[in-house]
Amino acid sequence: MKLNQKWIFSFALFLGFSYLMQWQGAALKNSMTPMGIVHLEFAQTEVLFEKIIGIWEIEMLYWNLALDFLYIPIYTYFFQITLSIFIQRHRSKMVQQIGVLLKNATILALFCDLAENTGMIISLSGTHIPIIYILTSWLAGLKFSILGFCLIYILVSIPALFFRTKSA
Repeated sequence: MKLNQKWIFSFALFLGFSYLMQWQGAALKNSMTPMGIVHLEFAQTEVLFEKIIGIWEIEMLYWNLALDFLYIPIYTYFFQITLSIFIQRHRSKMVQQIGVLLKNATILALFCDLAENTGMIISLSGTHIPIIYILTSWLAGLKFSILGFCLIYILVSIPALFFRTKSA
């Protein structure tokens, strides 16, 4: 499969699964948690964690976590393919190296998300260890930071697709 075909496939998967996550996760959104599970990811104390899960249907939360375990490799694949395309298009070696760094960082984001979800599952199982809430929150922050930088790199690089293609 060519890179462009891989990108179309990854983009379709990413969009479809993003929609599914939003649709399924809507049950976790309310006035206290308008961002849904993101609020739980950043709950740094047992009190806040318990307060959040106390207002949710627990089955919906478990479904959302299960879907997230499927979503993690999908968004990682999308970012990897998209960053690969832009890395090839830039003339500047420095900008290419930043792209390579971000592409590699998506693997770190994947592991952060896996560990973060595992931390939430441990907490949901009744094991209340304060460091788990803090680590889960920090891992979520690191994951979102990495993905945010990737998104910025992609958005800033879009003109490179049209105006700054590398000479053959």
